[in-house]
Amino acid sequence: MNTIGVVLAGGLSRRYGSPKAFASRNGKPYYEIAHEAVSTVSDEVILVARPEFLGDFNQDMNVIVDEKEFVGCGPLVGIYSVMAHFPAERYVIVPCDMPYINSDVIHSLVASYEDEDVLAVEVEGIYHPIVAIYHHRMKDSIHQALEHGQYSVMKWLNGVGVRWIEGNELTMNAQDVFRNMNTPGEH
Repeated sequence: MNTIGVVLAGGLSRRYGSPKAFASRNGKPYYEIAHEAVSTVSDEVILVARPEFLGDFNQDMNVIVDEKEFVGCGPLVGIYSVMAHFPAERYVIVPCDMPYINSDVIHSLVASYEDEDVLAVEVEGIYHPIVAIYHHRMKDSIHQALEHGQYSVMKWLNGVGVRWIEGNELTMNAQDVFRNMNTPGEH
């Protein structure tokens, strides 16, 4: 199955105080950790970033920005932007701010995928809609939502076929692996 890995690295990082994509764990930038996690299950990995930081990423990586008509409107735009330019059967999506994510967890996620519209992770009642696999058939639905000013991933997911998988089925330390870093001192 043709698979594109998507690393969402275009957030504003308001609470963090600086771009989270460039924060590091054990000397490795978060965006590289996310890239490595999805690269082993993907034919190609695309990072979606803010335009002002394009030149700051590893130049060997494929980095794009949001579609012009929806620029800066959140992660749903980033997902759509990749779908619009990189056709694939499925898209394995991770945010750049989960520095404990790894390829083993992503392999488990992919192994759990059963060709549904969206397979996303939930950990003990906390939903992670951008640690997920989106089928290509969702592209038009996402585009319609964006055209109607609907930028919330969760609100969009409420209207489509999503299967939530408990993170503890993917890894023994799900609460750590799927934790977003929102402040610099959270390591």
